[in-house]
Amino acid sequence: MPVVVLLTDFGVSDYYVGVMKGVIAAINPLARVVDLTHLVEPQNVREASFILWASYSFFPDDSIFVSVIDPGVGSDRKIICGRLDGRLFIAPDNALLDYVVAEAREVEFHEVSNRKFFARGVSNTFHGRDIFAPVAAHLSRGAAIHELGERFRYPRVEKFYSGISKGMNFGRVVYIDHFGNILTSFLWNDELLNGRSTLSAGKRRISKYYCSYSAAPGKGLIGVNGSSGLLEISVNRGSAARILRSKVGNKLTLRHP
Repeated sequence: MPVVVLLTDFGVSDYYVGVMKGVIAAINPLARVVDLTHLVEPQNVREASFILWASYSFFPDDSIFVSVIDPGVGSDRKIICGRLDGRLFIAPDNALLDYVVAEAREVEFHEVSNRKFFARGVSNTFHGRDIFAPVAAHLSRGAAIHELGERFRYPRVEKFYSGISKGMNFGRVVYIDHFGNILTSFLWNDELLNGRSTLSAGKRRISKYYCSYSAAPGKGLIGVNGSSGLLEISVNRGSAARILRSKVGNKLTLRHP
């Protein structure tokens, strides 16, 4: 039985996530449901896109990812379902899947428009309950992606991250975690450890790089080889985001010899 993975900005204090799970259980009592997170910043599609990219490959093949960060709910925006390298992804057509699509070798998309797979009554404000959850449940029972609707052409997009080459490289903040670590769009490069590279974040400069948080002495800003393979801006036992007042999307510059 495929794993159904939920990613939303619904939080954990309301009933929204619970009722989505109830809908899935009513259609497929054997479904295995995993909460990736429900604490995405409200309407922050870019943050959700990163979380999905950093996580999906650790789940089994045939997993079904249900991503409901949907500022356009109730509008004429489309809901789409993609088969990407053996896994299924249901999301609004709002660029949420860009980071995963950029890496995928196999890409097949369909619109989610066949009301046969929807709830009997569809509200204008809770498509997570009335469309996303029931569609995921039917897919987990064996419904085929092509039954959901017409083929959909998802535009090819560039990878959000970049390797580090000589000279000046431009990037941005792509995610800030609970600890205040700032994940950048630069792939980690062991040459950073030579200590000659300078990362600029606003008016602050970072030129010390480590393979772990605890390896850094003191509490200054450092660069770290993060678990996602990206260069992180961190502070040993502190919050880099608080020090830099960083937000997702902030620009960064890396000078590399």
